Amino acid sequence: MTTTAATNTATSATSTAAKKQTVDYEAFLKLLTAQLRNQDPLSPMDATQFMTQLAQLSTVEQGVQTNQTLGQVLDTLKNSGMRLDMAYLGRKVEAASDRISLSEGKAEMAYAIDGAAASVKIEVLNDAGQVIHSAAGSPKTGRQTFTWDGRRSDGATAADGAYLVRVTAKDKAGKALTAATVTTDTVKEVRSVNGETQFVLKGGATVKGTDILSAS
Repeated sequence: MTTTAATNTATSATSTAAKKQTVDYEAFLKLLTAQLRNQDPLSPMDATQFMTQLAQLSTVEQGVQTNQTLGQVLDTLKNSGMRLDMAYLGRKVEAASDRISLSEGKAEMAYAIDGAAASVKIEVLNDAGQVIHSAAGSPKTGRQTFTWDGRRSDGATAADGAYLVRVTAKDKAGKALTAATVTTDTVKEVRSVNGETQFVLKGGATVKGTDILSAS
């Protein structure tokens, strides 16, 4: 669902709820007025009962006003959040991602292994899940850099775009270790999908706001 559709749906739901509560409020007021108009003069409504019904009327009115105010606050927060996200446009960001962007024969990303690795293998895959490039990575601890010139294993040159990177690391016992990958690219577009902000990078990769580690 697009941002506009989601917003319209939420607005419609809020409007419908507010309308229903307003109708209930008006119905309550009419009922109370009719009750007062048609009461028996020889046996008027008990004062305590009348005050109780007035208190209920006030509660209904406050509930309607509170819901309307909350709706306005939520709309304001959504708009403010989107404006903050738009500030990333054109900025270079570092984001947790397993996608690498190839542009004019240059691609680079960082990775780090959780633990003491004995071997590290880095593979680049196309959209079909086929490995088109493979290289040995550094088993050192801390942040390491992987660079790719776009050369495929078959000698051909890969087209510019975003590619999946798979880092496989093992310790001396052959146990698999966790690897974290970080890509650096420029934010080209900001989208809102189902209430979640997504950032489209210049190289074609898409990351979430929670994936962004830094911006410059």
